[in-house]
Amino acid sequence: MTSAPERISVLVLEDDASFAATVEDELRSRGHQVETTSSVAQARERLRDGGFDVALLDLQLPDGSGMEVLREIGAEDLPVEALVMTGHAEVQTALEAMRLGAYDYITKPPRLEELQVLVARAAEKARLRRENVALRVRLRRHEPVQGFVTDDPPTKQMLATLERAAPSALPILIEGETGTGKELLARALHDQSPRSPFPFVPINCAALPETLIESELFGHERGAFTGAIERKSGLFEVATRGTVFLDEIGELSVPLQSRLLRVLETQEFFRVGGTRAVRVDVRVVSATNRDIRADVEAGRFREDLYYRLNGVAFHVPPLRERRGDIPLLARHFLDRAGSGRMLEPSALEALASYDWPGNVRELEMVIGRAALLSPGPGIRAEDLPLEVRPRAAPRVLRTDLTLAEMEKEYIQTVLDKNRGHRARTAVALGIDPKTLYNKLRAWGLADEP
Repeated sequence: MTSAPERISVLVLEDDASFAATVEDELRSRGHQVETTSSVAQARERLRDGGFDVALLDLQLPDGSGMEVLREIGAEDLPVEALVMTGHAEVQTALEAMRLGAYDYITKPPRLEELQVLVARAAEKARLRRENVALRVRLRRHEPVQGFVTDDPPTKQMLATLERAAPSALPILIEGETGTGKELLARALHDQSPRSPFPFVPINCAALPETLIESELFGHERGAFTGAIERKSGLFEVATRGTVFLDEIGELSVPLQSRLLRVLETQEFFRVGGTRAVRVDVRVVSATNRDIRADVEAGRFREDLYYRLNGVAFHVPPLRERRGDIPLLARHFLDRAGSGRMLEPSALEALASYDWPGNVRELEMVIGRAALLSPGPGIRAEDLPLEVRPRAAPRVLRTDLTLAEMEKEYIQTVLDKNRGHRARTAVALGIDPKTLYNKLRAWGLADEP
């Protein structure tokens, strides 16, 4: 099924009206979106606004050359690939265009089939560039993609609902505690949608400084603030035609909530310090570990934004509510770590009885550590961190004994633990061995083996 995000968007810069119409008709017949201009100034303005995959640039125009536009594409790092057209097959001009970053060079009049092939290849390269930018964002944030393993019926039902919601354009809100796998669901929504060929850009709203988050989301113009030495595209522009994942959405300030609401309603925004609206086509998936409804009632979160984000809502249950998944997940993490180790019953019992405040993320770290540090082929309860191991039953303190009787009972317990070895018992008690011997003799125990 072909959908709007797969359509190629082309800007044609050509002052020959007849030729421009022929190119436009050919590309539109292939289902592409085409906009034509005969002015270098207007072409530069439209490319700055964003939204184009390919620019077809004539070199000789009344108000300048397509080379000027090509230079600006490179200088501004605009996410568009350029094809240069000219009526003069000059080798030097072709080399200069390629040096400036043109995808290819074509003489006029081109064969329309050849033009179509070049446009498709240039659009593919533009898509790969956007994906690489998105990949660098992911790598900087150290956010690996992991598998979502479950045999829990309610969770499997949630995943089935997610699969039905993925192809739609509805915004998605994912609620759940930290470490439950909210980003996994967001990536699954993207991968199963028509936008999967385009970028998935995760944004941790809690990790970005308040002073920078607006610039990170929407970009800024040169000179917008101290240190803004050049124009910068925001993450919403990086994600064009793809998916923006707003993690920890509840941490956004109220002013930024207002800006985000406008972007969702209009699909356009202004860069920081900008005066020209930038249009984007993105799907927004958001996630939170907060009780957003309570924040709405307390006035900390805009009610209209909540309803705009909540096209379809998912709640990811914490690991303690699906304990049956713990052995499956533990085995999954062992296999993924390349470990041939087995989980012994004592370890499985300890894992199943722990409450996992860090959820699946904490379990992954615990299994990874145990696989690395356990001395034997099997992972036992003793190989797990102290907080995960079963706690010994608390000793019941008897209150029917005198202080002297309690002392005698305690010393006998320590003596038994050390198998009657008086020197080790004295060290454990922190007393002189002679003092221990005198106490045992007073109780009639000095001669016992």
